[in-house]
Amino acid sequence: MKRLLYVFYILAALLLFAGCADKSAANVQAAKQFRYYGLNNFEFSEFYTVNKYHTPSQVKDMLNTKIIELLSKKGLLSANKKDDAIGIDAKYTRRYAGDTSAEKKSSLSYPFFSYTIKIVDANLKMKTIEKRNVPFKGTMSMNMKLISAQLTDKGYEKEFVDAFANMIVNDIESLLLQ
Repeated sequence: MKRLLYVFYILAALLLFAGCADKSAANVQAAKQFRYYGLNNFEFSEFYTVNKYHTPSQVKDMLNTKIIELLSKKGLLSANKKDDAIGIDAKYTRRYAGDTSAEKKSSLSYPFFSYTIKIVDANLKMKTIEKRNVPFKGTMSMNMKLISAQLTDKGYEKEFVDAFANMIVNDIESLLLQ
């Protein structure tokens, strides 16, 4: 009797695992590719200007280049006119330490990102994702430099823009699952 129960449990477990494997295989989707021609609209804002950092045009170019790089790396970029098209509107708000106070400082603070992604398919159906004023989140060491107003190098802004591009591309991937 014990042996029969043991065999029954093993068979039940095997059937359960076989059922799970079968379901996960059915949910796998082929990777989709998109046409992307660059940012539709790009808006840059700051409370005041500190000339040692990237120009708005440079920030736009860095963002666009990084989006293309990430889409390409993930196998999502296509030149085929039959593939869905991606349109991106982006806003980058540069901030400085104490930028809302009377004392103007030249040290960077974490920027805010806003964007709208639109994916249009061949039937002109559109999927959209929109995010407004998402703050950059830095590492512990970057947070310490932020607190002591030591984010004074252009390289930090490149990190901000790379994070912005990653957010956008991750959201494009999430639209594939909808």
